[in-house]
Order: sequence, then structure tokens, then C-alpha cells
Amino acid sequence: MFCSKTAQHALLAASMAVIAVYSPTVAVGQVIFTDDFDNQETLFANGATSTTGWQFKLKTANQSDARFGYDYSALQIPEAPRSASGDAARRGVALRTNVAAGVVDQSGIVLTNAAFAGKYTVEVDMWLNWSLDVSEVGTTQHAGLFVGKETTANPTSLDFPVSAGAGAIFSSDGDCANCDHILLKNEAELDTFSGQYTVREFTTGGGNQAGYDGADINTNPANGALLDLPALFPGFVIPLNPAFSQPAGIVGFQWVTLKAEVDPLGGTGPGPDRGTTKFTVTKGSNGLSYVLGTIDNSIADNQDDDNDGDTCDGSAGSEDICTSEAAVDMQGQVSLTIIDFFTSVARDINEATVVFDNLKVTLQPSSSLPGDANGDGKVDLLDLDILGANFGSSPATLSQGDFNSDNAVNLLDLDILGANFGSMLMPATSVPEGSTAMLAALAVASIGASWRRRA
Repeated sequence: MFCSKTAQHALLAASMAVIAVYSPTVAVGQVIFTDDFDNQETLFANGATSTTGWQFKLKTANQSDARFGYDYSALQIPEAPRSASGDAARRGVALRTNVAAGVVDQSGIVLTNAAFAGKYTVEVDMWLNWSLDVSEVGTTQHAGLFVGKETTANPTSLDFPVSAGAGAIFSSDGDCANCDHILLKNEAELDTFSGQYTVREFTTGGGNQAGYDGADINTNPANGALLDLPALFPGFVIPLNPAFSQPAGIVGFQWVTLKAEVDPLGGTGPGPDRGTTKFTVTKGSNGLSYVLGTIDNSIADNQDDDNDGDTCDGSAGSEDICTSEAAVDMQGQVSLTIIDFFTSVARDINEATVVFDNLKVTLQPSSSLPGDANGDGKVDLLDLDILGANFGSSPATLSQGDFNSDNAVNLLDLDILGANFGSMLMPATSVPEGSTAMLAALAVASIGASWRRRA
């Protein structure tokens, strides 16, 4: 024998009156971390930690620095677009790398925080300069934002110590050739043909393309949302030195806001791994924005990019980009970085600088509230119906009741639903009383027993 759906409902409904009073809630839109980088201190040693908890990391000793509380008015940089009242005027954190060595190099600051979990958003203002050199030596730098960490299956490279997790980086001067706006898993650039970019831009002649360059114009709506980077970022004369102009389509010498939206249980691809991070870039001067793309752990960057019938062909002459990167952990860490992929040293290292300001981390409404199968922001009888209808299914998704991402709907998922029954997304946080958890556990145990007998 087994309990009918009505009986199952009754078991949980009996607890609902009490659960409604002591319902656990989840913070929505709650700011959990901010940093305006106003504290004045300079970090030179690898592993040095700022007073606010940021750790400085670099590849090559004595070739990089992080200047907290840096007065960026010295470089004629205006106030960051998201500065609020109380923020010290025109102060942020400035990063430099490859000061004199002439090597491929990277430095940055990393903040590890267990609160950066679940569905959350990171926003930070960025201004990236390049060295105004007529010989174009040492002008190209990349800078950007990473969220999360490495995994055992996908460790970070010693050459790129700050590139950990899901990232988006941008070049300063547009000389990178198809890598001016790029997504990364750790240090590996994702090919546009992976489908993880917002618009798949197929250039003349086919082949691969690791990210977007400043000339990307997509005029075919069939390929997705239109993207015209030169229109979004038109060229202009650089105030710091009017003899130079900023190329169109590139983010250098202007404020942009980088946003990373993390969903650790998201994913649209065929792979078993979950986790997505969507990166958006907003222009500070007018608020216009574009979505670079969504890094998706369930999609591997192992496409047949040159359409020659094979996949991930690494032989000479193949145009496949085959990183086949394992999933990255998108939680628990935020990193801000500057990278020099080239071996030339900038004429003026003060110009070859990235400034970050106004970092904010916010918890977001989450369809991945444990036990919430239908994404309506609460765990209730509708979610129990979904779990029951799919009980025993494998493979399975979150929307079918797979709450622990083990690719199956089973009693472990039922335990999660029961433990969170009555939870809802609210603009506050409270802790459920022990009696509430006990009632939910008793109800789950009863239903679980009925489903065991049913099986």
C-alpha cells in the first residue's frame, strides 16, 4: 500500500499552519558585500592581504602592484558612475602588471567569502588605460572580473594565478584580434562557436573566433540579438593625450560597469555539470549595455569549429579550439585582474593601468531555492506534485525535482523539499524554529515511507 496524493498533501498540510508562522525566508536583493577601495595601502608581495581581506596575487615577482585608495584623478579619470554619497572622491584600486620584465604576466586581487553562494550578482566599475605609445609597444592590456574558484578537475595555471572560475576580460586598445571581449573558464578562452556567447558571429571564411573583436557587427537577426560593438563604443579623442584616439568597439579610456550573475544550479547543455554566469557590460556615460554571454558548465567548448567533420582536432592546420574545460566552481570568490598576454613593456606604466571602484555583491531571487521545482519563489504542494510525478526519473533536472543535482529524482530530493517546505523568497531573513523543522521532517518521513513501499 501507499499513500494517495491527497494523503500526501494532508501530511504536509497538517504542518503548514505552524510552518506559515515560522516560515524560513531567503533574502532577496540583499547587499552582502561592498568595497569602494578607499583605504590607502599598497600591496607588492605575492599573497599580501589588504585590510579589507583582499589577497594580492601575481605571476612574476616584483613586476606588479595593487594600489588601494589610489587617487585616479592623477590620470584625469572622472568619478566612477556608481559612486555613492560617502565614497571618497575618485579613489579606487589600481592594478599594474609586467612593469619591466617583458613577459606574459598577470596580477590581481582575490577575495574569498563563503557568503558568495547561491544565486548572486557581482557588479564593479572598471576603467582600463593603455600606454599612449606611437610605436604601439606595450599598449595592449586585458582586465576584468572573475567569480568563483578552480576545481580539482580544472585547476588554475601558475601562469594565470588570478584567472579562477568564470571570467570575462576586455582589451584596452583593440589590438588583440578576436580576443577583445572574451569569456573564460579559468585561463581558457571560450570560442564563440561554443554557443556560450550571446551572438554567434560567423566571420567570412568560417573558422573559429575566440571572443569578439572591436569590429564585430552582427546584422542577421537569425543569429540572435543584434550586436554592434563599434556603435556601442564609438571611437573618441583621448583626453589624457589628444594626439591619440580610442578605437571604436573597445572599452579603454572610459568607465564601464561589469556585472556577473551567478546561478550555481543553472545550465542548458547536455553535460551533467551545472552552474552558469552571465556577464553584462554597461557603458558608464549613457547606461547602454550588452550581454557578452553566459558561461555554462554544462556546455563544453569542444566544437567542430572548422566544419571538417571532426571534433577537437588539434592537429596542424585544424581550426578547432578545444579547451574541453572541466566545470569551474562559480561560488565563494571574486577576483579583479589585469593581464598582459604579450611580452612588451609599456612606455608609461602609469598609463597601462586598470582602476576598479564600487564593488557590490547582492543576493538575488533564486529559482534554485532548495525544494522549489517550479521556480515560483516558494516550496509548497505544487513542488511536491512535481517531485512525485517525476519520482525515480533519471536523468533529471531541477525543474523535475532534482534538487541536489545528482541527475535523479529520489528520496534525497524529497528530504530537501521537506526540510524547506514553506520556505519562500522574502526581503528579509529569519531562522525556522526547531518545531517547524521537526514537523516538516515528520511529514517527509511519512511520505518517503509511502514512496518506498510504492516502489
